[in-house]
Amino acid sequence: MKVKFQIILLSILGFLSGCAGLNADRYLTNKQEYMMSQGNPPSYVAGYVDGCSSGRRLGGDKRFVYRKNGTRFDKEALYARGWEEGQISCRNEALAEDQVLSQRGSSSGLARSADQERHRRLELEESEAEAQMREMWEEMKK
Repeated sequence: MKVKFQIILLSILGFLSGCAGLNADRYLTNKQEYMMSQGNPPSYVAGYVDGCSSGRRLGGDKRFVYRKNGTRFDKEALYARGWEEGQISCRNEALAEDQVLSQRGSSSGLARSADQERHRRLELEESEAEAQMREMWEEMKK
């Protein structure tokens, strides 16, 4: 009886963890389809989607992975621009969602302070990363 219960529990947990992965894929697929429907170039869209996945991961969303095609980033300006914009936009999105969830939760004041400090650090890192990206972009234009 105990073994059956463990097998059923593991099956349910496996199913649920699989669903979480599908949600990230579905999210990125929807972004890609929307951007293509708006007439964006495929290279830009590919970069945006990779940057978006990376940005959400950097913003704390563990369902996403850091993705960046280094070769395309170095050789294709549209891919690089899309990656940078997707990374910034989706990282901000993930941070905002995390902040809303933190405010809705019944966390203690100490936990909220830790969350606020983490967000402050991430915003500082983001502004530094954005400045570096802008510098790289300006150099690429030359």
